[in-house]
Amino acid sequence: MPLPALDDDLVDFGDIPAPINALLQEGVYWHPADPARARACFRSAIDLAPDVLPSYRCLFKAHNKQRDFAAAYAVALEGLGRAAMQAGMSPDWSTWTRPALAAAPTVPARFLLHSLKAVAFIELRRGHESASRAALAHLQALDPEDGVGASVIAALLDREDA
Repeated sequence: MPLPALDDDLVDFGDIPAPINALLQEGVYWHPADPARARACFRSAIDLAPDVLPSYRCLFKAHNKQRDFAAAYAVALEGLGRAAMQAGMSPDWSTWTRPALAAAPTVPARFLLHSLKAVAFIELRRGHESASRAALAHLQALDPEDGVGASVIAALLDREDA
């Protein structure tokens, strides 16, 4: 299957280096037909440019879709750690505060919230309900407006309780 031209129906990953964008686009392209190849593209993007945060999200979502929750969790934490470093914050999400997030650069701060949502979701999928609830509660405190969609995880946890 030939790759699409890079000007065809692309995912907007933001302002990232062209070679990394090309790897992410290739991974998105291959994911439905060849998930292993897609994951390799995403991992290559991380290895080449570990500070480019969208690569982590692509890889943890790809692992999650393949139900490889241990790998998804590891990549989510890896990306969270990189974003925390960029934001000047601890990789220990339980120490994050709203004022610290507000003072951090926008891209890593937003990625931290999305990563914490991923941690809550992946922990739920791994059967670690109490860890999922802890991550979710902290996310809701950090993002009470639900800008990253923590309510989706809350609904899943509520369904688990029913």
